[in-house]
Amino acid sequence: MGDYNNKHDIVFESGDFVVDTQYNEVGLLIYRFNLVDQTISAVYAWDILWSGYRYLMGGQPRRAPYTEESLKNMIIEGVLVLYKNN
Repeated sequence: MGDYNNKHDIVFESGDFVVDTQYNEVGLLIYRFNLVDQTISAVYAWDILWSGYRYLMGGQPRRAPYTEESLKNMIIEGVLVLYKNN
């Protein structure tokens, strides 16, 4: 189990990327959006463009949304590694 005490310190920005540690595939964080119409209890997600052979669909790279909370959990657990683009 990872250390969830500093989960709030993980901040994403457009242009950051994550690497899937098992498959060595790269996901580019394109933009953040709210999954629900409410701003009080917003559920944010990121549109991610994945590269790599496993994610090719008809020759096109795969785009997939991931909730911000799930991305943070996967980083803490070591499933993904975050690289800041700055």
